[in-house]
Amino acid sequence: MNQNIVLETCKNIRALARVSLQGKWKLAVAATAVYMVALMLPAAILEIIFSGKENAALLSGLYTFLVAAPFTIGYDIFCLNLFRRKECEIAQVFYGFERFFKAVGLYFVMGLFICLWLLVFIIPGFIAAYRYSQAFLIMIDHPEYGILQCLAESKRLMTGNKMKLFSLEVSFIGWAILASIPMAAISSFFTFNAVALASLGSLLGSIAYFWLSPYLCVASVAFYEIANGNLRPGVIEAEATVMGEEN
Repeated sequence: MNQNIVLETCKNIRALARVSLQGKWKLAVAATAVYMVALMLPAAILEIIFSGKENAALLSGLYTFLVAAPFTIGYDIFCLNLFRRKECEIAQVFYGFERFFKAVGLYFVMGLFICLWLLVFIIPGFIAAYRYSQAFLIMIDHPEYGILQCLAESKRLMTGNKMKLFSLEVSFIGWAILASIPMAAISSFFTFNAVALASLGSLLGSIAYFWLSPYLCVASVAFYEIANGNLRPGVIEAEATVMGEEN
């Protein structure tokens, strides 16, 4: 896998994402809805069923821990295929379960490394999160890699690129604030009326993210493709100019 310093502007990377999503927004929103509901709804149901019992949060947290990595890999597979103009379908959200143990192992080890850096200080932990941010995508492209190899490749790929990915994510802050308004309102309403319904309120409030999440995920895939050398500057410029910046 090659490694390149990402010099493209955040504007161009977002434009690449929008070009990829043209004509596929409905499919992307549906896949995101399946991903988020499958990830959040069972956890919310567990909290409601075991409300008032001390193991409620434990069961909910255990479910989230076990399925977060497989679902994230499945969603990344969908977004990768969408960006690469390959066949993509909603069922791909569940493809991460085909490598369940490896996915959970990577999620655990990556979280452990980040937590260890957080013990040093917040900033090293923050940097570590970006250092290992490409590990899931690398696992998808290279299923033969072991967990530590995926992390090492992500570290190499992100050398000199961490600030660019941070800037790209920050460039979505306006959309994120707009999407968070209904989430905050609905979550507060449910929490005020019944603490056990807080997770359900978070799920209902996240509906705006059904549109924002694929945009952000596909933009992150575009960043990954540039960083690993799969996109040449000439191709990037040509495709990015297909659509103008909305903001």
